[in-house]
Amino acid sequence: MKYENVWNIYKDWLRNFITSKVDDVEDVNDILQEVSVKLYVSLLEEKEIRNPKNWLFQVSRNTISDFYRKKYLQKNTYETSSELSEQTCICDLSDFVIKNYLPKKYADTLFLSEIEQLPQKEVAKNLGISLAATKSRILRGRKMFKELIEDCLNVSYNKKGQVIDFELKNSCSLPNDIKEEMQRLNLVL
Repeated sequence: MKYENVWNIYKDWLRNFITSKVDDVEDVNDILQEVSVKLYVSLLEEKEIRNPKNWLFQVSRNTISDFYRKKYLQKNTYETSSELSEQTCICDLSDFVIKNYLPKKYADTLFLSEIEQLPQKEVAKNLGISLAATKSRILRGRKMFKELIEDCLNVSYNKKGQVIDFELKNSCSLPNDIKEEMQRLNLVL
């Protein structure tokens, strides 16, 4: 596997993914370059990468999370819990909730569509189901996920439908496994 071949195939996809999570163009370019270096070094060290797209996606997610953690630490100021949470990449907690709280058939389709951001046709192909079934499962999965989240959180969205603020409802007590995952991710409510 050659670096140039892999990078040329996926760099635009990665840029789009990173741009969906990070607003500043310079930060996007820095993160993209960091992912590029990690790919180059891994291939140079002859590490086995079975699925380059999935590997690059995971490395990108981790690099974005690291970026927000570093940014928070550099600020060294007190922030509200929602601002802190927004910076530590909510996608990590969403991933956990989807995998652990949704029925498997909805979790699988929603994970591939929303977290890995695969096109619905590719999700259908990967799961061996029809496109219509895929679309249906994604819609139902989104509805289930939203209901789970809104049972415990008041959520505010921007015009793009992205979470911009949230707070824990007084009437809700989060399950211990979610609290532990939030602590692992340094997310605070």
